[in-house]
Order: sequence, then structure tokens, then C-alpha cells
Amino acid sequence: MALLACFVAVISFILWVRLGDHREVTAAPAIELRETASAEVGRSYPASPPHAETLRPVRLPDNWDGSRPDYSGYVWYRAELPNAVHGWQRPTVYLPVAAMNGEVWIDTARVGGAGRMTFPLSRHFYTPQLIEIPRALIRADATQSLWVLVAGHPGYRSGLAPVWIGEHDALYPAWRERRFWQTEGNAATIVINLTLAVFVLLIGWRDRAHGAYVWFGFAAVVWALRNLNYWVTHPVIPDLLFAELCVSGAAWFVALFGIFAMRFSEEYQPGYVGPRWFLPAALGYAVVATGYFLHASDYARANAGFLVLAAIGVGITVWGLVRLVRLAIARPTGELVAVACGALTYLLLLLNDYQVGINRSSQGEIFMRQYAALPLFVAITITLARRYMEALQRTRDLASSLQSEVATQRAQLEQSFAQLREAEREQARSQERTRVMGDLHDGLGMHLATALRQSRSAAHTDRLLTETLQDCMDELRIAVDSLDEHERDPLSLLGTLRYRMAPRFESLGMRLDWQVADNLGEPPALDPSAALNLLRLVQEALSNALKHSGASVVTLSLSRPPAGVRVAIADNGCGFDPATVAHGHGIGQMRSRAARLGAVIDWQRTADGMVLSLTLPQVPVTH
Repeated sequence: MALLACFVAVISFILWVRLGDHREVTAAPAIELRETASAEVGRSYPASPPHAETLRPVRLPDNWDGSRPDYSGYVWYRAELPNAVHGWQRPTVYLPVAAMNGEVWIDTARVGGAGRMTFPLSRHFYTPQLIEIPRALIRADATQSLWVLVAGHPGYRSGLAPVWIGEHDALYPAWRERRFWQTEGNAATIVINLTLAVFVLLIGWRDRAHGAYVWFGFAAVVWALRNLNYWVTHPVIPDLLFAELCVSGAAWFVALFGIFAMRFSEEYQPGYVGPRWFLPAALGYAVVATGYFLHASDYARANAGFLVLAAIGVGITVWGLVRLVRLAIARPTGELVAVACGALTYLLLLLNDYQVGINRSSQGEIFMRQYAALPLFVAITITLARRYMEALQRTRDLASSLQSEVATQRAQLEQSFAQLREAEREQARSQERTRVMGDLHDGLGMHLATALRQSRSAAHTDRLLTETLQDCMDELRIAVDSLDEHERDPLSLLGTLRYRMAPRFESLGMRLDWQVADNLGEPPALDPSAALNLLRLVQEALSNALKHSGASVVTLSLSRPPAGVRVAIADNGCGFDPATVAHGHGIGQMRSRAARLGAVIDWQRTADGMVLSLTLPQVPVTH
């Protein structure tokens, strides 16, 4: 019903415009001049009106395409100035159409006109003119002539529409209305079309799912540029080339819009597939039309093929618009019905404009399809905007759902990771307990077993038993120190070890010195295994110095060479040859512990005694 109502409304409008008796000027006083006399004067701009004997009667409107199809140049039109002009305050001449351009004369005096009247002419074929006659030119004692000089080209609907003369205030509303529909309103449609085109192309560029609308966007751009034909009066390129490009633009619009209609139907109507030949055929038509018009060397040749090419273009346009109407019938949604109504309106006014364009006797009609395209273009843009917003909302909903799902999965993963970390910590604690138990069994257990045997043997003295028990205490303290999470760096570990072993050295008359380099900084923390290996290794070195070196002073020092942290145990005792004892059990055990630390161990005999050097890496190796 909506489509039927739209069809009836547009047909009624066209019939009312075409068949109704509409006077363009309804106010008084105003007189319409249709009976004139004319004379052709060639392509040289005339300095004055011609003699009366060269004139021949012409009834307006005079369309050169029908009355003088091959003529290019100037034509004078003469009418007698009505007697009523003497009583008017502001006598004015209104030229609805003077194409390509025109100007008004009173007798031999030029009154005014628009733009450039010499070739190449300015393009004022679609510009209505309102020219006020100076009161000084009107004489009460003689019959005066009103002349209109028109310059034009063949094949471009050049000529003159009926001329109006009257009071300025009576003619101004008609001139203002026509100016709006022919120039200002057309400029507005160009801006609106370009705005819609940019909007559609931006969405099509960002979302390739709306590919059909890209064809529409390019079609809207071409349509807007094509409409410059009605608005630009002084093109920067030759007028013929400008006209050819505008007509070629119409062909490209037809092709692009037809392709859009097919793609649009394919997207909105499930199961529909457009003819595969249509796209290359439409683009081929646009290319052929462009080549033909650009190849024409004058207006007559360009116009020779216009009717055929225009008819083909109308056929393609009709196919595309009917396709949109059929889509709305198949899927009668509000937005598709709006598109179909816009298409139907455009189609009917297109046919109306086509009939006006090929009519070689009429002059002065206003072309309407540039306005008819606006409802169609707006409806199409609304469908795109709505579809894009729905897709955007679906994307937001999906993103929100995914975000919620990700948050849930993240919470689950965090819980799993927490459980895994706790399991790893528990495993590490279990391994550490196993390691400590093993160390206690091998170290402390061996010393306790030795102490037990010594206590049962009468051959062993209390002194030996005391030393063995002291070794047991050292083993226990080392195991405990290696498990301390807060003091596991070499400085804390070795400082504590030195503090505990210093009394043993003093009881034997020896001194255990402690030196820390100023540039030591903050040594890296060790894991329990590395801490235990370091303590065991240094304890072994201190015990050897205590028992075997015969030294009076033993120095435990920490420094920071470039390679890492350096631990040194130096004594002033008798020393030994490292090469001789290199394969001994004690030396081998110490090398093994250094390897587990990732450290470099070295013994060096000096003139003052013996030095053991242990260089720890920057990041200790965990074993």
C-alpha cells in the first residue's frame, strides 16, 4: 500500500505540473511576453540590435534544438515595451531561462545581464535573471523596443523561455523561487550528496561486510559532481570539456547505482543472485559513454549520440530501481519500503526529466531528479546506518559477553595457578625437607654416630668427643641457616657462620678475621640448596685451616669483582701443594659443591700462607 500511495502521489504531481495551467508570476502588475521577433547575427558579439527588416516572428518558448539545431552564436529577440511600464515605479525584466546566456536591452542601450556574453560563454543556462530597467531609459513620447540578446550552442537546449516584464516586487517572488530550485537548492543537494557519500564510504571502508554500500557511495559522489553542471557558471576548464565530463558523470552514476541495486538485493534478499553479466555490462556502458563524449569535438557531435546513450542509461536505471521495488515487495520492512518509495519517486521524475531533455520545443522547465534522488539517497543511507549500528551493537554485546567469559576464565585460571603455585611450593618444601633430611643423615647423622662410638670407647678422650659434638652442632646450624628465607645472601650467611666459628678459633689461640669490600653492594639471594652448599664449602675450608694449617690468623673476606661475588679464605699457616692433594677426597668434595653453585674455586699458595678463592656467579645456579 505504501508503494502504491507513493506511485499515485508522484504521478499526480507530475500530471499537475505538466498539464496544469500554472502561471509562474501571479502577482500584479506583470505581463508575460510570448510573441516576439528574432534575428540570427552570427558568432560576433553585436554592438547594437539589428534592423527591423531582418526580424522574423517567433513565439516563445524558442528551443534552438528544434528551431535552429545547427546554429551557434547570437540571436536577438524583440518585443514592444508595454505602455503600462510608464506607470511602474521599478520596471523589471524577468528571464526564467536565457541559454546559454542572455542580456536585456532597451532600444539601443544595454540594461544588464549575467556573466560573460562573449565566447567562450559563461554557463548561465540554468540561472534566472531579474534585471531592473532604469527609469531614465523609459520615454513617454515614443514606442520603445525590449530586446533580449541570447548566445548559445547547438544541441544544448539553448534558447529563450517566455519573458516577463512588470513591477520588481511582482516579479521578485517568482525569480526567487526559481533561483532556489535551479541554483541554491541544487547546491544544497550537492553538499548533502557528498556528505552522505563520505559517510557511506567511511563505513564501507571500515566494515567490508557492507560492500554494496561502497558502490552506492561512489555513485553518490559521481551524482554530486554531475550536478555541478547546473550550478557552475565559470568552469576552470573549457566549457565543452566540462559539459562532456558532466554527461559522462551521469553515465557513471547510472552504472554504479545499478550495480549497487543488484548487490543490495543480493545482501537483503536470501537466495537472490543478480545476473553475472550485469556488472561488466554496466561498467562497459559507462566507459563507452565517457569515451564517446570526450571524443566529440563540438556540441553538435556530442549531442548526436546523447539520445541513444541516455536511453540505455534510463534502461539500466529503471532495471536497478525496479529491483529495489521488488526487494521491498519481497521483504516489506520499513526501511526497505522507504528505499523503494525513494526509488519509485526517482524513477518517475527521471522519466519526466528525460522527456523534458529530449523535447525540442519546450524551454524553461525545472529538472527535478536531483531533488528526487535525495529521498532515495537518505533512505539508503538510513538502512546502512541502521544496519551498521545493529552490527556495532552486536559487536558490543559479543565483546561484553567475551569480556565476561574472559573474566570468568581468568578467575578460574588464577585459581588454578594459585593451586599450581601452592602445589609447586609444597613440592619444593617436600624436596627441601628430603634434601635437609639427607644432609642431616649424611652429615649430622655421621657425626652423631661417631660421637656415640667415641662415648662407648675407652680409648677416646673427652676432648675428641667434644670436638665431634661441636661438629654436630655446626652441621645442625648450617642446615638451619640455609633454610632461613630472610637471610640467604652470601653476606648474611657467611657473617653468621663466621660469628659461630670464631670462638673455636679463639679457644685454640687463633684469630678469625672478617673483611667485607666497600663496593660489595647487595649480593644476590641464594636458594636453600645453594645456601647450604656455600655454607658447607666455606665451613669445610675454615675447618681445614683450623685443624691443619697451623696458622695464627685466618681471614674470611667478601668482595665484588666484575665476574660476580668473591669469597676468600686466607691463612698464614704452613700451606700445602694444591697439585699434590688435587685428587683427594676433601678437595673433590669441595669442587663438587662449587660446581653445584656454578662457582669457580681455586687454591693458591703464597709466601704468607694459603688462599682459597670461590667466585660466585651473578645469578647462582639452582640445583
